[in-house]
Amino acid sequence: MGIDFDDALERVGGLGYIQRLHMLLLFALGIFQGPFIMTLVFVGKEPNYRCQGHAHEVNACDLEPPCQNFVYGTEFTSIVSEWDLVCEKKRDVGYAQSLVMLGFLAGVVVLGRTADKCGRLKTYAWSMFCVVVAQALSAFTQNLYQYSATRFVLGFFCGGGGLAGHVWMLEALLPKMRALIGAIFHCSFAFGIAIYALMAYFIRDWRHLTIVTCIPMVILVLVPLVVPESALWLASKGQSDKAEDILYKMGRTNGLKVTRSMLSLNSRINETKVKASHGTLDLFRTPIMRMRMMILMITWFTCCLTYYGLTFGASGLGGNMYINLALSGLVEVPASLLSVCSLNRLGRRPTMAGSLFIASVSCLGVVAFPKSPDGAMSSAQTCLALIGKMGISVSFNTLYLFSSELLPTVLRNTGMGVCSMSARVGGIIAPMLPPFGDRVAYLTFGIVALLSSILDLSLPESLNKPLPETVADVEIPTHWASSDKEEKLLSES
Repeated sequence: MGIDFDDALERVGGLGYIQRLHMLLLFALGIFQGPFIMTLVFVGKEPNYRCQGHAHEVNACDLEPPCQNFVYGTEFTSIVSEWDLVCEKKRDVGYAQSLVMLGFLAGVVVLGRTADKCGRLKTYAWSMFCVVVAQALSAFTQNLYQYSATRFVLGFFCGGGGLAGHVWMLEALLPKMRALIGAIFHCSFAFGIAIYALMAYFIRDWRHLTIVTCIPMVILVLVPLVVPESALWLASKGQSDKAEDILYKMGRTNGLKVTRSMLSLNSRINETKVKASHGTLDLFRTPIMRMRMMILMITWFTCCLTYYGLTFGASGLGGNMYINLALSGLVEVPASLLSVCSLNRLGRRPTMAGSLFIASVSCLGVVAFPKSPDGAMSSAQTCLALIGKMGISVSFNTLYLFSSELLPTVLRNTGMGVCSMSARVGGIIAPMLPPFGDRVAYLTFGIVALLSSILDLSLPESLNKPLPETVADVEIPTHWASSDKEEKLLSES
């Protein structure tokens, strides 16, 4: 008959020595991946400038005829100062960042399906290699078009590869460990933001800064040497022998006396996979799956829009831009770690809805408070913006875990890819909002976060529930804890 996958993980040590080593390597890569996504915070930063031959007090953008030669401050260089992306070209920097998110969107669609077909590990390792190459090439570009092309490629592989890595991590964990490890992994990106702020403080040339961000990623070569393929994915593809071999090696490395007979897996997933091929349409074919996917897609859109909107806006808050960005990243660390208690005690659904509500109230509060006399953000607004960042960070952290636990194994990477695709639409829009003013941006963040908070209350709780393996596991309430609304939908179908 065999045993369930979670029972097999328990027998090989749960989160033993070798599993911790795997997680540590992926955590380190997550840290150094952060600067790649956030590059334009400083590389696309606008320095002080004036029109050559005119005083600083004269607005260079209002001159007739238009200014032909700009003089920039020497505190740092950026693509703005090198390619004159000021005045009517100011929005081009935001478009370049939007291309990163457009690449994310394309990547999660294409590579999300690839990871379900070819494996989590191969997709992750090759994608991260391509990300490093794209980042390095961007340092040698000679115009905005070339630079934007490298940003799109980076987003493509970063989106699809990062998603495959997250799903691999989740599938290697016991249910009781998912919240803690998921929060720790979320902190890796937060640390990456703070480290990038430190790098930018000491390296003021944008090309040199871009190259330096690539150097730590040399540890990527260790991934195929140290990290095995997802055993759960292998089992779902009918390769139970390979999955059991991986589990056996884990157990022996952890110093446990296990035998292969002790790790014989239940063949139910294999039989389901042999009988049916699952595609993206299966995410919307049945009523409960359809309802879950629609709510999750809206929530992913909201989290990405608000998270990146607040993060990219951090350098524009009052005070030192390097400190502001570092704080914007570091506030995620206590928020993520404290969320573990909420996730394990209150559950996934209350944490998700509650953190979105906090983010909503904070963003709306920024709109309600007046600015300082000099036009910069007041101290109260800055504090509210950071609280909003903490709230949306908890939401994003919870969302990765919550979504993964609500989707079946046979469609998990595909489903996460579709959710991430909707998120990237939010990421595309986020850099376009600042030119309309802070009030419009923060009002948008507050309204969409409030809407998602309400919608998430209709999702079922997944705390300490087994991961659904097939679509039938989601649709049948006896296997999966369903809300009253879901049971009604199921009976009507």
